[in-house]
Amino acid sequence: MTWLSDIVLQHSELESPQSFWYWSALAAISAIVKDNVWFDKKQYKLYPSIYVILYADSGVKKGPPINMAKQLVTLVNNTRIISGRSSIQGILKKLSTAYTVPGGLVMNKACGFICSSELSASLVEDKAALDILTDLFDRHYNSGDYESLLKMESFMLKDTTITLLGGINAAHAENFINRKDVQGGFIARSFIIHEELSGTINSLMFDLTNPPDYQKSAIYLREVSKLKGEFSMSHPTRMYFKEWYEGFKNNIISNKIQDPTGTLNRFDDAVLKVAMLISLGTDLSLIINEDIIDKAISRCETLVGNVRKTTMASGKSEWVTQKSLLINELIGRDGHMISKQMLNKKYWMHCGLDDWDNITQQMEAAGILSIENLGSTVMYKMIDDQVEEWTNYFAGKSGKR
Repeated sequence: MTWLSDIVLQHSELESPQSFWYWSALAAISAIVKDNVWFDKKQYKLYPSIYVILYADSGVKKGPPINMAKQLVTLVNNTRIISGRSSIQGILKKLSTAYTVPGGLVMNKACGFICSSELSASLVEDKAALDILTDLFDRHYNSGDYESLLKMESFMLKDTTITLLGGINAAHAENFINRKDVQGGFIARSFIIHEELSGTINSLMFDLTNPPDYQKSAIYLREVSKLKGEFSMSHPTRMYFKEWYEGFKNNIISNKIQDPTGTLNRFDDAVLKVAMLISLGTDLSLIINEDIIDKAISRCETLVGNVRKTTMASGKSEWVTQKSLLINELIGRDGHMISKQMLNKKYWMHCGLDDWDNITQQMEAAGILSIENLGSTVMYKMIDDQVEEWTNYFAGKSGKR
């Protein structure tokens, strides 16, 4: 059993989705290795720093996995932890300030772990905040000093390497993530982990059979934090990655897949970052093999659909949020249909009865659904070929929208 699989197993009795524990564990690894390890992409050194956003409605338990990662990184105690409510200026100031850790080691690099269970509440509103975080993400392009000149203060950051782990729900995301962030690069640099349902049902009235032991889990992470150097990859594995990447890019070109977020343009780097972290969560060898590449590709492919689901409502078109809700509802229902009465009952807070009539009529005109009468009941049914097309789109397999 690997460290990563053990972390997920330790939390199998708790309600947070397994994917939240897995990606929070990857973020913890990312935070403690900082820029100590890398993969040589010939043109630049690629570091395993990542931005992870757990996206789910309130009550799906985003907080516990984020808190786990924070506890683990705290126990390793080799990087700055930025949590609670902060301005982007406050974050930059903390990153630029040298400090001493127990043992007398001076930490003067701008390495940090930004973590918050409610990301939208943790960052003081500032239109430039996500723009700056977008710029700071690219450690491989920001070697050496990074200067930030703001109205009130200037900051000089050395070898900036940031890991971000935050939670957000749909209501907050609409205001927190703007169109410029969707199409300007922040979303393309982030792993969106989208879940609609909690995992195991547990009232927590009784002791856990296998309670998490973070002190024990941190022992391995301390060894990981000592690693320094380049990841190795055999020639056959490099050929394996090359062939996958060429097929991936040719598929985008031949199918004319559109991606306004830029996620697909960065997909190879995303896979390699995750591969590095999976390797570190497996052993201390700093080796990436074909099995790890496969696992990284599999994890990353599901995220393409997540980005589409969670950013679909970020455009300016009329009723885009409501249309997104209805499309997702129809895809998930048996027979891909819903009655007008059920639609209004379930989504009455999103708009009024007349508005839903206008929305469904627009979607009927667009060939997405049909409006049918079953006796006195009005039914909205998704057209058969639209079911397949939208399902593939949300799964990241098609760009024809």
